[in-house]
Amino acid sequence: MRIHKHWFFSLLMLSVSTFTSADILFTSFRDGSSNIYVMNDNGGQVRQLTNSAMYDYTPIWSPDGSRIAFIRDMHSAGTGKGQQDDIFLMNADGSNMQRLTQHLALDGDVTWSPDGQYFAFASSRSGEIEIYVMELTSGTITQLTDNSKEGGLSAAPDWSPDGHHIAYTQVIPGGGRHIYIMDADGKNPRPILKGHQPHMIGKNLVSRTFPRWSPDGEQILYLEYELRFEPGKIIRAANRLIVVDKNGRHPKVLDLPEKWRIGYEHWAEDGAAILFHGVKNALTQPVHGKFEIYRYHLASSQITNLTNSPGNDQYPNWTRGSLSISPRGKLATQWARLKAGK
Repeated sequence: MRIHKHWFFSLLMLSVSTFTSADILFTSFRDGSSNIYVMNDNGGQVRQLTNSAMYDYTPIWSPDGSRIAFIRDMHSAGTGKGQQDDIFLMNADGSNMQRLTQHLALDGDVTWSPDGQYFAFASSRSGEIEIYVMELTSGTITQLTDNSKEGGLSAAPDWSPDGHHIAYTQVIPGGGRHIYIMDADGKNPRPILKGHQPHMIGKNLVSRTFPRWSPDGEQILYLEYELRFEPGKIIRAANRLIVVDKNGRHPKVLDLPEKWRIGYEHWAEDGAAILFHGVKNALTQPVHGKFEIYRYHLASSQITNLTNSPGNDQYPNWTRGSLSISPRGKLATQWARLKAGK
């Protein structure tokens, strides 16, 4: 920061900068177990937020940056009871931790409504993996998707900035994973690519997952990968990060190294960049390296390595600042009105 002649103004600006700087949440195994960390947007000032023997992962900022939702595997500390993933909530500094779900199921893939009053998540509580909405004040949970008749599953929801829609991953039995959109009350589910979804390229099965709305709501980012089936094994033959407009048109494939194994992406810098975790040169063979977090600038295609710890660093999630109010956070959700049919 440039030094100002007036010390009072300098102190004021320094104070403001602590509230408006960008922060990146992520999961790291650097201490021997999986915990939630936060760093600034150039990879510095790493701070640990959780300290648990259990598996904490996929942290996500609330729209105003004041709270963090994350998933904890309650049986990952050697209880021998199998996996049970529950949703937790804490303040931006890791304080005031609360457990929001306590079901003998897998709950995960949390996405906040733009006003911070609800979140959507995926759960196996019905026997199928479906998408649900929870009202945070009352704890009321409503099921949005239903795969009980045709099979498949719905997961990885992402709430649109205007509150009207939820993008998600729809698994079609025998047909891979695809990007769908539904109204925020669960009505009108439809594929984003409007039927243009080739299930196979040659002998490779194409799957699409992890849809992410851009901050302005005009584009959707997702991960696409190809699986090649060989005797006794399945090989990931290719993976790509793709941006399309909100109607599924004008796809743009990001210029990433072909042999990298890419996973779990998120928008950053108000839509100017993408965060993802990946491993270099590990696409077609078992992963021997470790996952690290990278930033991809859309204008320049420049890739910046943000982490380099002894353990895997994964699941990045960006916010403008832990106490700031972003434009997305100012938008009121329409979910309650849609549910009421108004």
